[in-house]
Amino acid sequence: MRIVSLAPSNTEILYKLGVEDQVVATTSLCNYPEGVSEKPSIGGWTNPEVDRINDLDPDLIIASDDLQDDAVNRLEEEGYNVLQVKPHTLEDVYESFWQIGEAVGKTEEAEKLVEEMKEELSKVSFEGSPRIYCEEWMDPPMVSGNWMPDLIRKCNGEYFIEEGRSREFDLEELKEFDPEVIILNVCGAGSNLDPSIIDRRDSWQDISAVKNGNVFVVNDSLLNRPSFRLVEGMRKIEGEV
Repeated sequence: MRIVSLAPSNTEILYKLGVEDQVVATTSLCNYPEGVSEKPSIGGWTNPEVDRINDLDPDLIIASDDLQDDAVNRLEEEGYNVLQVKPHTLEDVYESFWQIGEAVGKTEEAEKLVEEMKEELSKVSFEGSPRIYCEEWMDPPMVSGNWMPDLIRKCNGEYFIEEGRSREFDLEELKEFDPEVIILNVCGAGSNLDPSIIDRRDSWQDISAVKNGNVFVVNDSLLNRPSFRLVEGMRKIEGEV
């Protein structure tokens, strides 16, 4: 089978399932695990180069997230077999493992991967049930949604929002929640952020996390990608709280 992955999370899942040799191309954002950069690129994940995909003649294209709807529609119009997973919650993340596993003939491996992830997450526990706010975007500030509320609560933390997509919010709402820990997992920033940038924001100085210097940076690829590495992201947070 010739597979094109249109998302970093899908690429990571495919490698975990052991079908990396069948992956003929990924996106320009796919940078994990080691060796992925050697694969041909079909461009960005929301604007893949259809001509390049045509040259690769894939049997299966795997997309992720609602933001790829337009790209998926274009590729389906071209006659391609496209699987689009749309994980919005932690359970959806597990479901995406199963969907991809079934599509590539690795159902048993996908089941084992889900069970392994559940087991590893069960070992992560934040001491004292801290109130946590994770920020996915900075201008304007946006709270990380999707699977993050589930993950934080599963690891014995309280989270700023109950559920839903990443979104803007009212600062007064955040102040009322008064997070004890702020995690910066800003899209595209990796680990290259100075946490003191939060100190310079207007009206944020009275928030407990800011007053006490409990603002930390976690590489966005560990929290923003719905892949097995969410476990590593939660361990990073555990090490900070």
